[in-house]
Amino acid sequence: MLQVIISPAKQMRVARDAFEPRGVPPHLEKTRRLYDALRAIEREQGAAGLKALWRVNDKLLAENIERLHDFCVVSDERQLDDPAKALLISPAVFSYVGIQYRSMAPEVMGFEELEWLQEHLWVVSGLYGCVRPFDAVEPYRLEMGAKLAVDGARDLYAFWGPDIACTICNGQPTTLVNLASVEYAKAVLPHMPAASAVVTCIFGEELRAGKPVQRATASKIARGSMVRWMAERGIEDAADLIRFDVGYRYSPELSTQGATRETLVFMANNKI
Repeated sequence: MLQVIISPAKQMRVARDAFEPRGVPPHLEKTRRLYDALRAIEREQGAAGLKALWRVNDKLLAENIERLHDFCVVSDERQLDDPAKALLISPAVFSYVGIQYRSMAPEVMGFEELEWLQEHLWVVSGLYGCVRPFDAVEPYRLEMGAKLAVDGARDLYAFWGPDIACTICNGQPTTLVNLASVEYAKAVLPHMPAASAVVTCIFGEELRAGKPVQRATASKIARGSMVRWMAERGIEDAADLIRFDVGYRYSPELSTQGATRETLVFMANNKI
């Protein structure tokens, strides 16, 4: 079973012009506990407490406090038909607005490509844990690296523990393609079952001391492009990833392979 993880985007929207959601995130009970913790910070520390947690300017603080107040935590699929709640939710893959998602461009994908996304792609999230592309989400602000202590857990990594990896693998032998940032991959990779395989893709812009140098913006574009490339080709075997050629080429001499952990390095075309 091939599964792919990507990071969310900080910027979000309610995509009212997109498809309807097909389901709800798998860990809504834990999402509710996190939501309650955020509201508790606001009650006890005021806006300043949320500003410190979110690390935002005053404009983004006001926007995200408003979102927090409007947040409804859809509890099950029956509520997807509630007209009032429908105004607040949209499918995850259309709700995140960022460089990676613009590069992926799901809004111009065909039916088969979108079905591939739904079967293979997971967005790792600080608030939701993990979501499928067509799971209903609401705009929120909570990065996985946020210093939020809940239920005795010192941070969100401890709070989520093995839950995300267990959900993605679903008790089956899994090959995980890691296209997430380090911040989000850390919530999944340490908890992958021993029998699973993890393939991490790195996109280098140049070499420095013989090692690939990654740049944040370029990597986000490349990750989105790879997801789209995989969906267009219906990729089911991680061995096919070395054929990826959208702005980059596979570099076997820089890549590494172990028994269950592999790193594929792709270098920008103009640096090969």
